[in-house]
Amino acid sequence: MKKSLYDILGVAKNASQADVRKAYLKLALKLHPDKNPDGGSHEDFQALQKVYGVLSDETKRERYDRTGIVEEEDGLAGKDFDELYSHYRSLYAKVTEDDIDAFSASYRGSEEEAKDLLELYVKHKGDMDAVLAWVMCSDASVDSHRFADTIEAAVAAGQAPAFSRFQSWAKRVRRKAAPKDPLRPPLRKKNGNSKSGEDSLALMIRSRQQTAHGSMVDALAAKYGVSGGDEPSEEAFAAARQRHEARVKSKGAAEGRRSAKGGVQKKRGAGAKA
Repeated sequence: MKKSLYDILGVAKNASQADVRKAYLKLALKLHPDKNPDGGSHEDFQALQKVYGVLSDETKRERYDRTGIVEEEDGLAGKDFDELYSHYRSLYAKVTEDDIDAFSASYRGSEEEAKDLLELYVKHKGDMDAVLAWVMCSDASVDSHRFADTIEAAVAAGQAPAFSRFQSWAKRVRRKAAPKDPLRPPLRKKNGNSKSGEDSLALMIRSRQQTAHGSMVDALAAKYGVSGGDEPSEEAFAAARQRHEARVKSKGAAEGRRSAKGGVQKKRGAGAKA
């Protein structure tokens, strides 16, 4: 049987976006060119990003599920998925949640995180659902207020454009009480799992855009979501499905319309409170 994009990542066809991200991040570290300067790691990493690009996008994923075909624009047309599957599945490694926590502690609240946040804010034109889905280690329940602070400060300083979509989101965020200590490490049970188990881990880690800076993906990607043990089976991935789905909203045809309205949005948002 021919392998699918889901087989390559080691997830079930009905896997949640959280599971798709988890599998992608686990492979990304092993393939990143900065981690493997020799050989064909650059091409392998690009191919992995393209697989994730299809399965993390609601519209592209639905089209792939319906047709079994990837578009030329996705960069995977004509690829031998069986070969990719065999290659990527050989890269799964033992990981620990302590590794996840160590990276999360160094990244969250850092200048690097702020830089990534602003880049994604501009890339997604203020769509914070998409931004939160791509900023690594982010959790909307604890990070929304500090992300809003960072973006509003950048807009006020002229370092980022104003988007009405973000301003609407920020108003909703401000209606809720801010967490007292948003950077506090998550609590863990004795077995090493977070207090909410697999779902909390899924919420804790977010992948980054395709042009991700290597050091950050390097530190986290292979370390996400699996405690020490043997290579995970496809059944294990399927069993870890989450009820929670953090969907990355597709821009699709709306991209052109939003672009046309960009000037109006910027003017409307210019007077908003920073």
